[in-house]
Amino acid sequence: MNIFGGTTEHFGIDIGTNALRVVQLSGGGTKYNLKSFASAPLPPGITQSDSRLDYQKISRTIQDLTKQAGISTKNVVAAIPGTSTFNAIVKIPPMSQTELEKAIKYQAEQNIPLKIEDVKYDYQIIKEDGATKELTVMIIAATKTKVEQLLGILEGADLNVIALETSTVAMARSLARPEVPLAMVLDIGSTTTEIAVIENGTLVQTRSFPLAGFGMTRSISQQLGLDMSQAEQFKQRFGLSQDKLEGQVFKAIEPILRNILDEAIRSTKFYEEQFGKSVQRIILTGGVSRMPLIAEFIKSYTGMEVMFGNPWTNVSYASNINDSIMSMAPEFATSVGLAMRG
Repeated sequence: MNIFGGTTEHFGIDIGTNALRVVQLSGGGTKYNLKSFASAPLPPGITQSDSRLDYQKISRTIQDLTKQAGISTKNVVAAIPGTSTFNAIVKIPPMSQTELEKAIKYQAEQNIPLKIEDVKYDYQIIKEDGATKELTVMIIAATKTKVEQLLGILEGADLNVIALETSTVAMARSLARPEVPLAMVLDIGSTTTEIAVIENGTLVQTRSFPLAGFGMTRSISQQLGLDMSQAEQFKQRFGLSQDKLEGQVFKAIEPILRNILDEAIRSTKFYEEQFGKSVQRIILTGGVSRMPLIAEFIKSYTGMEVMFGNPWTNVSYASNINDSIMSMAPEFATSVGLAMRG
C-alpha cells in the first residue's frame, strides 16, 4: 500500500529523527542483491523544524549521502513516519469498485480526525469474509502538509519521488517471515515506538506513539545525575541488568518500557477482538533493541516469544561486510523495506 506513486528502479530512503538511511537493491520477489547502503547523522531536532533553511540542510545531506553511497538512480521511495499518519480499520459490505471508493472516502471522513481535504489517504483490503463477502479495510492517511514537506525535501535533493509509504508498511515488508505467519513488529526508536501486526506478510494493524529510547535516556540522566551522553552510554552498556550498578539503570528504564509494552499488549488484544486470532510472537527492532536483556524482559512481561528482526534476511551481499550490515540491522528495517517495494 502506498500514499501515491508507481513502480520502477529506485532506492529507499528513511529520514529518521537522528539519521538518514538509504538502500538500493536489485532483484525482487524473495531474493534481492544489495547494490548500496549508507547512513548519515542528522542534527537533533532538525526533522521537526518548520524552517526552510533546515529543509535545505536535509536536502544537501541527502545529496551528499547518495553520492557517497553510489546510488545509481534518482528515483526514490520514501517513508512517512507513523507519528505523521492516522489509520483506521473498518468493515464494508460487498459492493462494486466505484461504490467501494465512495465508501472508503466516507469512512475516512468519519474516522480520520482531520478534514478530508487536508489529508492524502489510501487503503488496503486486509480480509474478505468467505461467506458474507464483507471486507475488512485499513485506511491510512497523512496530512497534506507533512506529505508536501517531505516532497519538498526530496525534490530539493534533485530526486524523483515515485512513491511514499508509511514506515510501518515498509517494515512489514522487510521483516515478515513465511515461518512466522502472525506477529507483532515492535519498533522502539529514539523518539517514537511503532507497532505493526503482520499476518501472512500483510500489515493488518498499526499505531505509533511518542514514547521510546530518548525517554529512557532522559530518565537515566535524571535519576543517576548524568549528562545525556553518559546516560545513553549507560543504557546501551547496562540495559535491563539488575546486577550492574545496583540495578539503577534498570530502575530508571523499567517504568517506561512497561508503558510501551502495555500499549503493545493492548494492540494485540484489539487485534484478537477484531480477528479472533492471538498474537504470540514479537519481532523486535529499532535502536533500543540493542539494549542488553531487553528481549528477556519483554518475553517475561508479555508472555510472548521474542525474535530480533533482520531486514537483510532475503538480501545477498558480500561476506566481508556482514558484521557492518548486521550491526546496523535494527535501524535499516524501514529503508530496506522501501527498497524492496515492487
